[in-house]
Amino acid sequence: MPEVRSPTPLYHRIYAVMRERIVKGYYPSDAPVPSEAELAESFSVSRITIRKAMEMLTAEGLVTRTRGRGTYITDRTKENKLNRVVVSNINSLFSYLNAVGKSTRLKVVSLDVGEAPPRICEQMGVLPTTELVRAVRVRSLDRRPYSLSTAYLLPEIGETLNRQDLATTNMIDLVQKAGAVVEKVEQTLTATLADDYAAKHLEIPIGAPLMLVNRLFFNSELKPFYAAEIFYRADRYEYRVSLKREDGKDFSLGN
Repeated sequence: MPEVRSPTPLYHRIYAVMRERIVKGYYPSDAPVPSEAELAESFSVSRITIRKAMEMLTAEGLVTRTRGRGTYITDRTKENKLNRVVVSNINSLFSYLNAVGKSTRLKVVSLDVGEAPPRICEQMGVLPTTELVRAVRVRSLDRRPYSLSTAYLLPEIGETLNRQDLATTNMIDLVQKAGAVVEKVEQTLTATLADDYAAKHLEIPIGAPLMLVNRLFFNSELKPFYAAEIFYRADRYEYRVSLKREDGKDFSLGN
């Protein structure tokens, strides 16, 4: 069979492989990366191709290149601390959000009122023509984008928001300050790819992998009042769950 040629440039394919190795911990944090000559030999390509791939990794903040010292994996210790948080109930979720807030910085992209996407209206149980308050923000960790979030809120809750508070305070604190009581939270996690909007604000290539976290907050009457869509850079975010057997809850599968 004739060889199938990939439309993706060779350097980008090598970048994708190296990126996966770094994200998965193939190279320890703050450890040196093999030299361009070693990588060129390993991948059977030219050093120019390797150099282009390394430039992409550098631009993404995954490696740090220093003259006379070489190329090193960027230390992700602070990110790992956030990743270790286990969320099992509303209190632990709020504790996690508080920890994220203390470790990151916020930038407000927009704050407006208008019709929300159909999927959001369906989740919140409102008509497609309902106008919701929408707030878009970017969180940065160590001066690099960490997440892009969009919050959709019912007007009676969202009308109290302003850009100054949004730049300094967690959304969950703001909605509770506005009088909302959070009785229940539903959360889903999905793998997705960056479109041009997410790529621009998260400073990653279009098509880069993202983790999408969707949270739906219910009030004391168990009615949705706030929906959040949060895109996390896959190289900077990891979600962990710890499962424990409950006493007296053993079961066996049927034959």
